Amino acid sequence: MAYNLPSLPWLRSFEAAARLGNFTRAAEELLITPAAVSYQVRQLEQHLGYPLFERAHRELVLTRLGQTYLPTVEKAFSDLSIATVSVFGERDRRPVRFRCLNSFGQLWMIPRIRSFQEAHPGIELQMISASWAETLSPELFDIDVRFGDGSWTDGAVEFLLNDPIIPVCHPDRALPSGGNDLDLLSNASRLDIMGVVDTWENFFRSFGHAVPPRNGLQVDQTLSALELAALGHGHALVLQTLADPYLESGRLVRSCERKLKSRHSYYLVTDRPRQALNPDAQIFCDWMIGELGAA
Repeated sequence: MAYNLPSLPWLRSFEAAARLGNFTRAAEELLITPAAVSYQVRQLEQHLGYPLFERAHRELVLTRLGQTYLPTVEKAFSDLSIATVSVFGERDRRPVRFRCLNSFGQLWMIPRIRSFQEAHPGIELQMISASWAETLSPELFDIDVRFGDGSWTDGAVEFLLNDPIIPVCHPDRALPSGGNDLDLLSNASRLDIMGVVDTWENFFRSFGHAVPPRNGLQVDQTLSALELAALGHGHALVLQTLADPYLESGRLVRSCERKLKSRHSYYLVTDRPRQALNPDAQIFCDWMIGELGAA
């Protein structure tokens, strides 16, 4: 079968220039001169018969046809790269380094790591745990799993999961049936997690109940709140995905059936679009998206 394809170097120069925004940065990545990148892009445009960029003030802006063409080219390079590594392996292969919050790492990631390693035994992972207040150099990791409003500007941001917030407690602290659950919760000991936007105040207010005064310990991480709740220290308001291991083991139960839509979500943040990551990192991202999508 004959393929009516443009030259591979032309396509590579187009993809790099479109992703990086100018010929100079594309040349640095491809280890050729900016003039060579410009020439190869022009050759591609002549081959296709249409302009792919609008050139102005040293910045490149994709034309409508360029915008339409780019995702297909990116996917083609991504599929070819992944297939090459899958069949032949990768020389000087390095681990996929990812960062996530302590609670997410302990309660969601670690229980699932083995299934990923069994499916992809050739990919080595390095997990960097962080508290909500930590900031680390992005050079230390390839992938950052963040929880927030998605408004970050330091990388490519991709939605992963919006999880409901639920109240949980030790089975001995379960609310008695037949009463007003909000009244009972307002009088119970409650654990507050500092730095979160979905607080007990928001929980009570969202259901039209008066906000009770704070009554219990304050902690800085969800994991601490869950452990304290499991020891009977009060009711915790947490993401359902993180509470699930405790609920499944019976260490915790739902305080009531009410739940609150979280104003924050989990996001995947990378220094470049996922399709431009190295093949191992792409495979890990695809796996995570699939696992969270099934949650």
